[in-house]
Amino acid sequence: MGGKSDSADGPDQTTERLTFVLAISALVAAFGTSFQYGYSSSVVDQPANIIKEFYNQSYSSFYSAPLTESGITVMWATTVSVMCLGGLVGSFLIVPLTERFGRKGALLISNVFSLTGAIFFGFSKMANSYQMVIIGRIFVGIQHALSITVVPMYLTEVSPTSLRGGIAVMHQAMLTVGILLAQILGLEQILGSDTLWPVLLAFYAVPSGIQLVIMPFLPESPRYLLINKQDEEASRTALKRLRGTSDIDGAMQEMRLEHENEMKEPKITIIALLKSRSLRPQLIIAVGVMMANQLSGINAIFAYVTSIYENAGVPEDTSAYATIGTGAVNCVVCLGSVLIIDRVGRRPLLIWPLLVMTITFALLTITQALTENLFCDCCPNGRFGSAGGDVCPPVNLMDLEPYINPYQWISYLSIAFIIIFIFAFAIGLGSMPGVFGGELFRQGARPAAMALQSIAHWTCNFIIGLVFPILQEAMGAYVFLIFMVFCGVSGLYFFFRLPETKNKTFDEIQTLFGVDQEEEEEGVGNTAFTKEEEGEGGTGVNHTQLESAL
Repeated sequence: MGGKSDSADGPDQTTERLTFVLAISALVAAFGTSFQYGYSSSVVDQPANIIKEFYNQSYSSFYSAPLTESGITVMWATTVSVMCLGGLVGSFLIVPLTERFGRKGALLISNVFSLTGAIFFGFSKMANSYQMVIIGRIFVGIQHALSITVVPMYLTEVSPTSLRGGIAVMHQAMLTVGILLAQILGLEQILGSDTLWPVLLAFYAVPSGIQLVIMPFLPESPRYLLINKQDEEASRTALKRLRGTSDIDGAMQEMRLEHENEMKEPKITIIALLKSRSLRPQLIIAVGVMMANQLSGINAIFAYVTSIYENAGVPEDTSAYATIGTGAVNCVVCLGSVLIIDRVGRRPLLIWPLLVMTITFALLTITQALTENLFCDCCPNGRFGSAGGDVCPPVNLMDLEPYINPYQWISYLSIAFIIIFIFAFAIGLGSMPGVFGGELFRQGARPAAMALQSIAHWTCNFIIGLVFPILQEAMGAYVFLIFMVFCGVSGLYFFFRLPETKNKTFDEIQTLFGVDQEEEEEGVGNTAFTKEEEGEGGTGVNHTQLESAL
């Protein structure tokens, strides 16, 4: 392609290796923070009915009257969605915390919010206060906003170029571990009981405490120390610990070059980033991947999964175990993506899974629509009818025991499609938001970009939580068509607009988007857009670089 050879561009494999300190730093950051998000986001699902009953009892003791059915529904919807409010509040803390206290400091401070929430959860039953549960969810939401941004930021900045993708995906991997453990501990036989559910809700304080003990002894981001604090000696010390070698001159020079380019640009705030033409393509991709993560339909899949398992013959009392199995698939595949993202690249792991998800939604729409039409209300348990009308089989057939559902194989197909969808999501959209948020921007713009990612995340999360139940009630299985279109459009956009960033330094990634190192001082000029206006480009990125990247 006329560019430099891979050997020339590639990183120095003798110094870019996974050392013990780097591994522990990534593990403690992700387990202590990202795990909490995954755990808390799903922990209320299993004991929902028990907690609702507690709400009713607590409300009655305060107001001498029980909650109505609609009152319980509103109260529970508030409990689930109020975390988004905390998330939006936390989104505006990202820039000041990461700039003032550093990446490591922001991670440690995030535990103040999570432990405060755990205290509210742990004593809510003792105090007979449903309000404490809701308040605790707000504090947890603040911590989660920091989790989905600061962890990828820290992991990206401490990683060598050749390992950056895999280490950044540790954030999402630990998040799925948290989801899986919440599903397991939420079983009534373990912590999801009438007496132990406060312990279940507060359990995430354990990894939080582990991080508070170990994290202070681990290195701060060398990039933050050099570029933000301008402390080269501290940066060299941190980098030596992370790389396990004194041969760090190449890495230091790369950071100095980035620092020099940063000095030519104004300080990037959220408002300045929104106005910057030079960073707009990167911002659209970073925020677009986060929005696609939330609007891809993964919530719809998990909303349907229990009923699909039951239609396939899985007994109701064991369907929770089947759901745990689905969560295990999500977890294992996401952990596997840690090993392959720096080999396969970002583009294939994002675009091809989106194609698979689009096709899977089309097939799921068919199988679920057939299931809903073939199981009619006029039959006992609604188990059998005809696709063409409401004609039920003779009663004597229904009296035969054991009754065999002739359409059960359709539900088996639905289960297979769900597993395929979760596999594709976990290896693609499930893993990518933190990666792109961390590596598409230089040091100065990264906190603001990830703050905007967080705002997009919580806004979309709130919209889905509010709108999806209404759409599900109105459209039934056809709700999958909305997500099918969204996945298809997202895949096409990323196919044409996203360059490959594997094994690229942060400055090289800027070049892929047409950002010249000599760009205008005000930070709003864009080489790529200028070329497009002059007829030399048509995709908003540097074509010579993009040809190689694709």
